[in-house]
Amino acid sequence: MWNRTGLPAVFPLQVKSPPGADYYLVLSSEESGDEALAAYFKGGAFFKVLVPPGRFVLHFASGSGWQGERRLFGPETRVFKLPDVLEFAIRGAGIKGGHKITLTRSGAYLQAAVKEQYICQVASLDGPVPEPRPLQETGHLFRLGGDRHERWDLHLRWRLGLRAPEAGTAEQLWQRRRFVLGSPLLPRRRVIRHDPITRQAETRFRSYSVRSLFCG
Repeated sequence: MWNRTGLPAVFPLQVKSPPGADYYLVLSSEESGDEALAAYFKGGAFFKVLVPPGRFVLHFASGSGWQGERRLFGPETRVFKLPDVLEFAIRGAGIKGGHKITLTRSGAYLQAAVKEQYICQVASLDGPVPEPRPLQETGHLFRLGGDRHERWDLHLRWRLGLRAPEAGTAEQLWQRRRFVLGSPLLPRRRVIRHDPITRQAETRFRSYSVRSLFCG
């Protein structure tokens, strides 16, 4: 409904709720107690919102027959406060850390289960991949192998901090056929040449796109 922090809302918050009531959600700053963001959603319906960075206490109000932010759902309003403070922040390179909350009803009370949720951002090469270009200064030659979807998948797994495969396995050989910028698993190979190497002019324009994916 509103964001009073003045900060961009970029971190994911998803709430799964039981049907039979509507919900009013308010995020309050852990440090100051000021209300930062509010949202309204219907029970049982898919709900996801982006929130600003920070550490927040989450307050829920539920009921039927919305009467505004002062009266909420009237005298039958039920309120619920999440016991844990939730942090919304960057987790490593290009990973935005948020949360997924599942509300369940136990008699007249609500219970909440919380797990982390992430948005991963990776860059991929668009268009056809040109032939490798020799470099005179370093004597190195590298190639962007595979299609952009394979490279994007490998890049994503590297950013999530997955362990390197054992040497000589099929997984390691597959990775060595792909190139991920900045990955320690994929060193550049030195090319031995007998003739002088001259820099070749770039013949094609290469463009990159940044993609976002819910990755956990």
